[in-house]
Amino acid sequence: MPYRPHPQSRPPFERDARLAFLSFLSSTRPVVVVGGAGYIGTRVVALLLAEGFRVRVLDRLMYGPGTLARFASHPNFTFVEGDAADIGKLTSVLRGAGAVVHLAGLVGDPACALDEPFTRQTNSLVTRLVRDASRTLGIKRFVFASSCSVYGTGDAICEETTPVNPVSLYATTKVESERELLDDPSDDFTVTVLRFATVFGHSRRPRYDLVANLFTAQALIDGAITVIGPQQWRPFVHVADLARAVHRVLVAPAASVANEVFNVGDDRYNRTILQLAYEVQEVVQTRRPVTVTITDAPGDPRNYAVSFAKIRRALDFEASVSIREGVQEIVDHLVSSGEHDYRSERFSNVAMTRLALDRFHDPAEVARLYAPLSLC
Repeated sequence: MPYRPHPQSRPPFERDARLAFLSFLSSTRPVVVVGGAGYIGTRVVALLLAEGFRVRVLDRLMYGPGTLARFASHPNFTFVEGDAADIGKLTSVLRGAGAVVHLAGLVGDPACALDEPFTRQTNSLVTRLVRDASRTLGIKRFVFASSCSVYGTGDAICEETTPVNPVSLYATTKVESERELLDDPSDDFTVTVLRFATVFGHSRRPRYDLVANLFTAQALIDGAITVIGPQQWRPFVHVADLARAVHRVLVAPAASVANEVFNVGDDRYNRTILQLAYEVQEVVQTRRPVTVTITDAPGDPRNYAVSFAKIRRALDFEASVSIREGVQEIVDHLVSSGEHDYRSERFSNVAMTRLALDRFHDPAEVARLYAPLSLC
């Protein structure tokens, strides 16, 4: 049974951690969420606001402005539209902040494979820029969103000490960023790296290019799930649980998370792709018949299962949303919204990245982003 805190009380760790972190929270120094308008970011923003944090978001709105509309009138919410590569916008949003949650960047192997220079700037160079600006401005906490994709492929259960084995540009940039952040530790700058499992579930910026969400949409709308790479293992985690992990790190005593790497997920939700397909089929078949078809098309080379013992032990973290619950959530959203065009470009990181590439290669945009700051 998934872990569920009692609605009237917090687990002991969470109560104690909030007390330990009271000085930060009561100082009213905001948390900056870089990339807060995205699939994971909107969930993080919602949770932090609900927990009483002041939140600033820096986002270039690659996926449109609607994802943040709900927060616009919140007294503790501030939004700055801009690219994290724009040093002027970046320093403006970071000034006076107490912590940074860095979620920005290109996500997923297919999107990152479109253009290597764009990927390396967006994922590696910008991470370094955000890190350096945060340290310079006296920010104390830095939480970086990495990925379990860094493990690549292997037969053993992957722990945080398992050697990384990236098999894609996306994973390579995550490894590069992790090393950049952790190789230069500082006593007054706490860096925590979170390696997210394969995410699923509904968000204010829906995605149907994630395997569990895609299978659910295929099953409900087409009545057929197409499986590529059926025996490949993945760890899965709901997007709301990723937000909980970010919050858990922010309220933890610095000594327990400083220069640490945590896999974020739950051992109960390691699955093969085929097992996932059958689980989705079982949920959706309460509404309509669903077939599962295995194709012989070339599959994703990644193949890994992951241990989440460290985050469970150190931060008392377990997932609160099961795969079945997340699938049902997607079904309910698709039914209530009538949003049946799951193949639309707006739900795909690859399609939206193609649109962003035109801007990236525009000389005028490059000159604007990297122009010297005015001293006036």
